[in-house]
Amino acid sequence: MTDKKNEKYFDQALEQAFNSMEEFAEWFLGKTKFKGMPAKVCWSRSDSPWARLTYSYTNPKTKEEEIITRDSETDVLVVFESETGKRVGIHIENKLGNGKFEPYQPESYQLRAKHWLNSPKYGNYSDFDTVLVAPNIFLSRNGERSRLFGASISYEEISDYLPVFSEADQLQ
Repeated sequence: MTDKKNEKYFDQALEQAFNSMEEFAEWFLGKTKFKGMPAKVCWSRSDSPWARLTYSYTNPKTKEEEIITRDSETDVLVVFESETGKRVGIHIENKLGNGKFEPYQPESYQLRAKHWLNSPKYGNYSDFDTVLVAPNIFLSRNGERSRLFGASISYEEISDYLPVFSEADQLQ
């Protein structure tokens, strides 16, 4: 893991925690639509897997339908497997307090997750959720767009499990 405390540093800290801290992984999964599902981490990536997607989107200003082709990435992708063998993917977007969304970034998370359903290259999951991980200051400043994710988890909450996340406030 890199020593520089940037977004990538926290991506790697999350992935390491998913793979080494069962209690953290269970807690995190419980913050998603899969709350209560007994499952273990079986696959993960924090190297920003990306995809080129083409989709239609309603422009909020013009209300016109537009076709967009965009390269986009998932910061951390974690796949959990249940006792019955069902796999679920959690697509995580990580933002620092001073970060901002790229155009169409929150909107593309659902589309990318759907595009990767049942792909062995991405952990072969059959259902998914999207999660925004960010400090409370980012979440409050970006409320409407933050709600486009299935769940939001603050750095402050995560720091109860991973104290390094409390250091993120120094990066704002």
